[in-house]
Amino acid sequence: MTKIINATDFGIIPGAEAAEKLYLLMRELAGTEGEKQLNFQEGIYYIDADKLPQKSMFITNTIGDNEWKRGEEPHLNRAGILMENISDLTVEGRGARFVLRGSACNAVIRNCFNVTVKDVSFDSENPDMHELTVIRRGAFYIDFSVDKYSTLKKSGGVWCFTGKDYTVPVTHGRPAGWIGKVTASDENRIVRVNHPLTGAFGISMPRNGVLRAHYVVPPRYKQGDVFCLFDVRRKYNGIFIDESENIRLSGVEQNFNYGLAVVCQCSKDVSITGCKCIPRVRYMASVADFVQVCSCRGKVEICGNTFTGSGDDCLNVHGIHFKAVSANGNRLKVAFGHRQTHGFNPFKKGDVLRVIGKNTLLEEGRLTVESARLSDEYSIELTVAENADGIAGKVVENASACPDIDFCDNVVDRVITRGVLATTAGKVRIAGNRFLHTSMHAVLISDDAKSWYESGMVRDVEISGNYFGACRGYTLMVKPENSVPGFVHENVRFTGNTIDSGGQGGFYLKDCRGVVISGNKIIGKTKKGKFIRADYSMDK
Repeated sequence: MTKIINATDFGIIPGAEAAEKLYLLMRELAGTEGEKQLNFQEGIYYIDADKLPQKSMFITNTIGDNEWKRGEEPHLNRAGILMENISDLTVEGRGARFVLRGSACNAVIRNCFNVTVKDVSFDSENPDMHELTVIRRGAFYIDFSVDKYSTLKKSGGVWCFTGKDYTVPVTHGRPAGWIGKVTASDENRIVRVNHPLTGAFGISMPRNGVLRAHYVVPPRYKQGDVFCLFDVRRKYNGIFIDESENIRLSGVEQNFNYGLAVVCQCSKDVSITGCKCIPRVRYMASVADFVQVCSCRGKVEICGNTFTGSGDDCLNVHGIHFKAVSANGNRLKVAFGHRQTHGFNPFKKGDVLRVIGKNTLLEEGRLTVESARLSDEYSIELTVAENADGIAGKVVENASACPDIDFCDNVVDRVITRGVLATTAGKVRIAGNRFLHTSMHAVLISDDAKSWYESGMVRDVEISGNYFGACRGYTLMVKPENSVPGFVHENVRFTGNTIDSGGQGGFYLKDCRGVVISGNKIIGKTKKGKFIRADYSMDK
């Protein structure tokens, strides 16, 4: 029999602050055996981030070791809802809305089994995400209106955005090019640009809510252009699913997060259905990717969702190319290759490893894991069943951690980079989606062992029945980052899709075979040059 647990019994009621009580409730659930259902009442629940316990968390594709500020303890994190070591739980949100006051992950699901979260939403109060809108262009200045949800004050003679746990100069990030720009001509198009105050020699405030930037020669911005300013480090994220199995998110809405909206790491059988990652009052809901899947197993289902306004890809699914540092007999030491991904152990006894050439990205052999130990943040010591001599200098991929992916019936809009980045040897199905306003390639199949170290080869990809509207770049790009030609990828089928991208779109295909492109509908003009471009050893 399912045990019914009401949040109100723990003093968690709408309209009240609930950080500590939510933490204690989740600890209680971890010690409760059997099937259980947690019920919330509809309403708003406030979570003060400074009342949340801090935990060490290593989250893939997030803040690197060279990005922490002085005084910050690396990888120390916190979550509005922290679910650890919980099994057989259904959370019935019933319209509960959790509003974070201060910076934190929205939720963490770690070392959990058979957990369903339904009908809840997450938002942040005055987060470090700000919008400047061009309202006037003078001979030597530009006036920007500041969104009404941001707070400005002078600190040390400098205009700053302020919030519960931040004071950030309005010029922060001026040398970088990660800023999101929504053009006046198309409010659903967001692109990466330099900071709008780059080149300004002075900042003033002629009236409340208006910043005036003084230039020798003002940039050619147009009235109505919007610039989204944010911390790009990905210190906190949306929902982090780690070392868990049979996890389902249904009807979950996120209106803002500081990094990746959903991270699935070293987990098995995850379902994300009927969810929304959409902004309520801004143009962006996520500073980085909407969904990041790394070193997972089984099947990851992402279907019937709405994704609007991201600072990176909508979906990135990949494994890891580990650098083989040393090998002696059946002992092998491997290392993470990128500062933003490390500190966890994705290997299990019985896992099969592919030995990969760094320049070819082709398989050169296989090994079987007998034991694995994380010796430090960057290194893992493996014992394998075979002789590993000669492996040093190559890379290895965990072939047992390549999930099947269903990405179906989603709406993807206002994405600053790509719609889907897929590099997994599992079966990939991208079907029935509406890709709108991606500012880079709609679908990218990559694979690299020298930069991001994101593996690996694809073996079965179906892209069918999708609509690609106003997507820049190629509709499908297959581009492994190998320097020696060879068939890295196989069996990619692009059938029954509609491309309506106003002269953009098309196909770039490199080092792949078994490619099928058929039965697609092209609306309007195609891009100049080759609509289908095949480089190197292309077999179709």
